Amino acid sequence: MKNFLIILSLCFFAAANLFAGCMKNEIKQIDAKLKESAISADKKEEVSKLRELVVSNEHSNAEVAFESYEKAMSILN
Repeated sequence: MKNFLIILSLCFFAAANLFAGCMKNEIKQIDAKLKESAISADKKEEVSKLRELVVSNEHSNAEVAFESYEKAMSILN
C-alpha cells in the first residue's frame, strides 16, 4: 500500500509539471512582438490586457486564453 501511494504521488507530480505553462510559448511570442513592435500606446495597452487574459485563463479556460492570444497577435502583426 505504501509503494502504491508513493507511485501515485510521483505520477500526480509528473502530470502536474507536464501541463504547467501550457501557453508559455505563446506568452513569450506576445512579449517578444510587443517589445519590437512600433504600434501606438493604446494598442500596446490593449495587447497587454489580452496577454493578462491569456495568463489568467491558460489553465482554467483554454478557449478564452487562445482567443485572447489570437487577438493579441492580430493586433501585433
